[in-house]
Amino acid sequence: MTPLLWVGLVGGSLGAGSALAVLLVVTRRREGLVMVAGVASMALSVLAGNRLLAVYDQPSVAVIASVIAMAAIGGGFALVASLLAYVRPKQELPVLPPVATPPRTLVIALADGEAEEYAPGEVTREIADLVDAGLPEPALSVYPFHYAAQKARYRAVGGRSPEHGQVVGLAERVETRLDRMRFAGPLVLRCGNGSSLDGLLHAAREAGFDTAIVTGAYIAEGYRANAERQGADVPVPGLSVSSTRSLWASDELARLVARRTLAVRSDPEITGVALVVHGQPGEYERVNRSFDIQENSFANRVRLFLVEEGLKSDRVRVCTAEWRDPGVTETVRHLAALGCDRILVVPACHPFADLQTLLDLPAAARDARVPEKVRVVHIAPWGDDPVFAEVLAAGIEEAAGGAPGTGVAATR
Repeated sequence: MTPLLWVGLVGGSLGAGSALAVLLVVTRRREGLVMVAGVASMALSVLAGNRLLAVYDQPSVAVIASVIAMAAIGGGFALVASLLAYVRPKQELPVLPPVATPPRTLVIALADGEAEEYAPGEVTREIADLVDAGLPEPALSVYPFHYAAQKARYRAVGGRSPEHGQVVGLAERVETRLDRMRFAGPLVLRCGNGSSLDGLLHAAREAGFDTAIVTGAYIAEGYRANAERQGADVPVPGLSVSSTRSLWASDELARLVARRTLAVRSDPEITGVALVVHGQPGEYERVNRSFDIQENSFANRVRLFLVEEGLKSDRVRVCTAEWRDPGVTETVRHLAALGCDRILVVPACHPFADLQTLLDLPAAARDARVPEKVRVVHIAPWGDDPVFAEVLAAGIEEAAGGAPGTGVAATR
């Protein structure tokens, strides 16, 4: 009987520690079940501990049982934390449309963004990306708290990121501008594990398509989108694949951002603008330098248009959302010091609203702690604006022509 009590103490404590870690990680709809399991495990541990005290009736046994229980709780927590590295995101390829006769060209829109809802596998991939970029791996004791933090971020925006819906809306706008007898799609493909684009291209060939055009729904190609491109480098027999030109050199989009910014300006003498680019972590900044160069080039093109419309050149600054200085906090504080009573925070290279534009940028601006007279205004990303759809549709038509100098980045 006594050995079973010790087993119950250890098993119950292990279960309680495991349940605590799982509770931090699982999606909201599964939290109730995990809490029930955790309470049941803790009840078993407490019951076994009380029975042991009744059997031995010695203070030393209480101390030993408490130490064992705490160690088992920590062990259960660590066990779950060590298994989180094996949790992978689910990557589902979009459903291919039917092939017309003659076969149409399939258009694929790469979206380098976040998942629509919180998913543990997505956090695992984000942590792995940061470790690959040279950042230190989180300690096992805090690993599950990264998942809890991301889950809380999704809850703060109502449980869903609006980014996916805006990308889909953009694809629908682009579709109405394309000849449906020539083109199928665009199909939205969110950058996944570096093999999703390759899988979709093979599926397209098997479905009967003989031509595909890949376009990016982003200003510059980040490390995930770059991995997708590299993963699809091997030619697909019987399928001709072309890519549209990058959007960072688009005057139309730069003018769109400038117009949206100027729409809420006030007196140029008191208006400051913080044009926000993404920034990259660690090693990615070195191996994917073109991303930062292109985003900065686009932001400076926006800056040029704003200055042409009368804003002071020294009061229109480019800053990064994260990883590099100057950040949003420093830039807002600096603009306020220059005498700007109205500061516009513009996500210049964020086409779609996401957790960063909804939560991180406002938080960073608040951290500047500017005087009360200074008003900080956040400009929303342009999302599925008709101008964006026109630019993408024109790029797809251009790539389909395949003439030299039309911006076809790759053909195979």
